[in-house]
Amino acid sequence: MADIIKLAKAVAAEISVPGEAEVCYAPEFDLKGLKDLKVVVVPSGLEMKPISRTASEDTMHIQIGVLKRCTEDDVVDLVNTVITIGRGFLDRRIEGAVCTDVRYNPLYSPEHLRERRQFTGVVELVFKSVYSP
Repeated sequence: MADIIKLAKAVAAEISVPGEAEVCYAPEFDLKGLKDLKVVVVPSGLEMKPISRTASEDTMHIQIGVLKRCTEDDVVDLVNTVITIGRGFLDRRIEGAVCTDVRYNPLYSPEHLRERRQFTGVVELVFKSVYSP
């Protein structure tokens, strides 16, 4: 059986951006005064479906939030950071699961930029593994 918590911790350990990525189970942040990049990893979904009598395919969703106080001038570099993080996981095997899909939703939030002067980008990684007892 897939261990989505172990997978989330392994994903956080693999992210190489300035600062440290951390696993959070209930992410909520007050970014007042935050000048450094904040990277948050959240185990966000698990699907299991049978593929034979004795095996199942586990699909695990891991979301990575990239947050930083910024101006519009910083958006291009931050978008590139978000894309680089996602692309770095595509087709990689971590904790026995393969990253089969990378989604950016949102790539960044224009509303957060306008209202809070905050960059918020989300990468969703989709991992698949086969479980056979």
